[in-house]
Amino acid sequence: MSLRHFALLFGICLVWGFNFVVAKWSLSGTPVLVEGFEGSPPFFFAFLRFFLLYAVLGPWLRPIPKRMGAVIGAALTMGAIQFALLFVGLRYASPSAIAIVVQLAVPFTTVLSIIFLKEKVRWVRGSGMAIAFVGAALVVFKPAEFSFTAGLMAGVGAAFAAAAGSILVKKADMSAMSLQAWIGLISWPPLLVMTVLFERDQIAASLDGGWLFLASLAFTVLLVNIFGHGSFYFLLRRYDASLIAPMTLMGPLIGVVLGVVLLGDPVTWQLIVGGLLALAGVGVVAARRAETVGPTTPIGRPR
Repeated sequence: MSLRHFALLFGICLVWGFNFVVAKWSLSGTPVLVEGFEGSPPFFFAFLRFFLLYAVLGPWLRPIPKRMGAVIGAALTMGAIQFALLFVGLRYASPSAIAIVVQLAVPFTTVLSIIFLKEKVRWVRGSGMAIAFVGAALVVFKPAEFSFTAGLMAGVGAAFAAAAGSILVKKADMSAMSLQAWIGLISWPPLLVMTVLFERDQIAASLDGGWLFLASLAFTVLLVNIFGHGSFYFLLRRYDASLIAPMTLMGPLIGVVLGVVLLGDPVTWQLIVGGLLALAGVGVVAARRAETVGPTTPIGRPR
């Protein structure tokens, strides 16, 4: 990989890692940067994100996708469902822990590939999956209390939704921008229904954040979605997924470090040991993928 492209990948991971902290503040008002701001309701924040994504990327809705069923399924799982759960998780759990558990999307994707795509898993990838799940379990569960937090379980659900979406994306032959445009269009209506049914005083609560809240919303749409995802698929068209995927682990590591440094997230032995195990297992699964089943076909690239 060229130095220029590595710098671009690092920039992507920096944006993704920083987004855990930005989203945490947007959803809970932590840390206290604006007096009286206690966060935007998670469904409402997700609705705003995808409505604005659709508004910005509207021109990329054409041409109409040929495999609309796969596009709708991918949009709902990777969009509305994943981010509704992710934002619930970030509202009630620390960004450091969420940054770790959402990495379960990689082994979840492998499990679903075995079931629906008939892929074969050898012992190395199987061991990596087991290590990742054990590590995530240490982060999610509290061994001394035999309990778990609802926020972290929502993060696990978000990882599973992302994995399900990645299986459906394989059937939707679209460019990154077109896919994101359709995800925005299809995701915001159900999220609007969810926020109307289950949340109250959404607009007032969000406006309490002032210009900082608007800046955080712009950050998640323009930098995380358009720059981050768009540049990521740009790199996937030029390099093997076996090279790119393990390097994206810089994202959750940055998220963990920023969560501890900026938000004062507690550093427990479960977080350290479980995080290292989870990231190591994910790295094994991601790196081994190309050797066992071949590199993943990048979105938008002819198969």
